[in-house]
Amino acid sequence: MRMLQRFVVATLISVSCFLEVQAAPNKAPEKLPGGWVLDWNDEFNGTKLDKKKWACELGVIRNHGASQSYTENCVKVKNGKLHLISKAEKTPNPNYNPDSPQWTAKIKEQPYASGSVTTRGIKEFSAPGRLEFRAKIPKAQGVWPAIWTMHVNKYSWPANGEIDILEHISQEPNCVYSLFRWAKPDMKREHKVVHVTTIPDYSKDFHTYVLEWDDENMRILIDEKEVGAIKISDATYENGDNPLRTPCFLIMNTAIGGPGTWPEKPNDADYPVTFVIDYVRYYTKKSTQKKKK
Repeated sequence: MRMLQRFVVATLISVSCFLEVQAAPNKAPEKLPGGWVLDWNDEFNGTKLDKKKWACELGVIRNHGASQSYTENCVKVKNGKLHLISKAEKTPNPNYNPDSPQWTAKIKEQPYASGSVTTRGIKEFSAPGRLEFRAKIPKAQGVWPAIWTMHVNKYSWPANGEIDILEHISQEPNCVYSLFRWAKPDMKREHKVVHVTTIPDYSKDFHTYVLEWDDENMRILIDEKEVGAIKISDATYENGDNPLRTPCFLIMNTAIGGPGTWPEKPNDADYPVTFVIDYVRYYTKKSTQKKKK
């Protein structure tokens, strides 16, 4: 979920309309067509975040120019859903250190509080895999919700690989961006394949979002319709490494404002708002599960 406008090398636009949103099943199906078997999930049926599955991200940690400091107080589980709340509220940065060389540590406080959760250091996802989410994005000027993955390997960003399954900016209420991201040969400039999916006002209802991949292909689906895909071999580096063939972890967050005009400057009067996630489910193939045992 880094800046979209920088170093856009490859862009493919896919525009689709989706009219009917199916209700979520009461529990996660153990099996799905295509040989998918449930491996890990969170239906958010408790009263607090399951720390065996998630960690809260805290403070200013990314998105130079954005206006939020992440806090655990903005992460709530209630009514069978995860709520990532964003507030117009001055919030300290617990990572503040004016002597640090990192820009994220030089910010003492931010004008907004927001929520972010991750499986980093707790759960990684590998091929073949299917990550499925049901979510309803918030509606407010400057809101920037996302569900995305980062790959775990020897490289730093952007060469480590990133997949933005859902990325939304408030000034485009009918659009969701889906991005496949890695690096150019110098390992510093970013390479992107961008897809844009159009649905009338995403904030009005829940939609399902899926990242599905194997050793050869990776695709993103919205409401079970494919909206973008790549051949994983396209991300192979000159030394033979391929970051998208390595495990990944998951991040779900709401940033506020951002670099330049992407996204737009927030309006305090629009807040608080909530990014609501109904469930997260990870499926693998049965043969893969046997190998893990």
